Amino acid sequence: MSRSSEARRWLVAFMLFSVFGQTWALATPVFGVPDEPAHSIYAAAAARGQVWAPSEGVETVVTVPAEFADVPLVPCFASHSTLPAGCAPAFEGRPGEAQVVTTVGHYPPAYYAYAGLGSLVADGAVAVYLMRGLTVLLVAGLLASAACSALRADRPRVALAGLGLATTPMVFFFSGSVNPQAPEIAAAVCLWTSGFVLLSRLREEPGASLRWSEPLLRRSLLAAVVLTVARPLSLLWLVAILAALLVLRGSREAVRRLLRSPAVVATVPVVCATAGSTLAWIVLRDALRLLPSEGFADLPVLPAAVTSLQTVTTGLSQMVGFFGWLDTPQPDVVTAVFVWGLATLAAPALAGAPRRDLLVLGALAAAAVLVPATLQLLTYREYGFSWQGRYTLPLAVGIPLLLGLLPATAATGRAGSHRRVLAVVVAAFVTLQTASLLWALNRNVHGIGGLWGRSAAGWGPPVPTELLVAGLLGASLVCAVLTLRSGRRAGAAPGTGVVADGRVETSPLPVAAGGRSPLQEAAV
Repeated sequence: MSRSSEARRWLVAFMLFSVFGQTWALATPVFGVPDEPAHSIYAAAAARGQVWAPSEGVETVVTVPAEFADVPLVPCFASHSTLPAGCAPAFEGRPGEAQVVTTVGHYPPAYYAYAGLGSLVADGAVAVYLMRGLTVLLVAGLLASAACSALRADRPRVALAGLGLATTPMVFFFSGSVNPQAPEIAAAVCLWTSGFVLLSRLREEPGASLRWSEPLLRRSLLAAVVLTVARPLSLLWLVAILAALLVLRGSREAVRRLLRSPAVVATVPVVCATAGSTLAWIVLRDALRLLPSEGFADLPVLPAAVTSLQTVTTGLSQMVGFFGWLDTPQPDVVTAVFVWGLATLAAPALAGAPRRDLLVLGALAAAAVLVPATLQLLTYREYGFSWQGRYTLPLAVGIPLLLGLLPATAATGRAGSHRRVLAVVVAAFVTLQTASLLWALNRNVHGIGGLWGRSAAGWGPPVPTELLVAGLLGASLVCAVLTLRSGRRAGAAPGTGVVADGRVETSPLPVAAGGRSPLQEAAV
């Protein structure tokens, strides 16, 4: 595959993911995402150089544009799903500055300094939409890189299907907000995908290039850098992802060559430096501190362990779609569509899979439950049980991604079965994305339980709702079509596909002249 061809694919994927994120940014009222007021205030402060403001507990006092002084940390419609977002006053700019409290001023500042740039060129609601737009671009870039890496997998279409299930509506809901959650998840998705394919290529092609010109290497390293500075817990997820990838595909020779690569030797110090700076920040700013909760201080350990497990295991809906300020879960039938798609992807992938792959997937599923439950149990007397499902997504997205990335086995080699899996997964993706947007829009415009339409106390997005729905539906359908057409692993002979689903298939996707693999092409 030529570099220009890969660049075109990245650009198409970037534009599609930008549509998803920007649609949610416009479909959600200002400060309509959990903790967005606090994150917006800190972003505006960080862009003005205030990253070490005085703090007391979780409260940090910063000097920001005066309009932020009128913003409540919790808007009027939060936790009231039947109340439209129209109860909140318009967020408009005004001259001057004010000292304002934010509860996230002790978080690592990199994301906030970036997103806050939007507040330097505008004020009021426009500034918030610009900060959201910058978040959308960052998330779209990382997800586009993951999509291009998935096209290099053994089964590109199945890998893209796994990517579709990993990017749940919750990911795009947060990508359209001022919040570091979605960039953290997107960086994890990119590292899972690019790292897996890179290690797989090193095992299959001992002479593969490991120069900086290799996209898989660049994407893996850049995703790791983003993860080191995203959120306080990102370092934990980074270690877990790297450990899982090394166990799955990290042969001794592959790791040895990887560590001796000049590109890796030059970049690892950067990753270590950013990780070290975040670790120092966590210690010096007490970045793991949460809002205190004394309601469980006297709860015995055993009942606390049961409660912790219950809060974590019921968080699946929060990973898929839980809108508003945790007040609007999507209908159970929509969550069931996600489970249906995941089960359809998992059944053929797990049948006949090597024991090591099964053990890693099982350990990953267990860790997605036990790690959050343990963290809560260690701190429940001080902070209660405040874990949300989205916090686990950087780790949990590895499950659908790996189900799509694992190579074909004898059980997955039947063409008819392969096509049915893809049809179910892409149908689930389109249904999930569109139904979730409709549900969240109705909650914001009219309130859950009301009829569709805007009432006197309702809220309306800055563009027509019909345009938002049509845009997201169109982007979902384009993603589905491109996934179904991406049937050949990059590097196959021109005009043919690999025997990944029991048959050789043609593909409209271009390949490098001479049928060389992308790794071989990079070495030329």
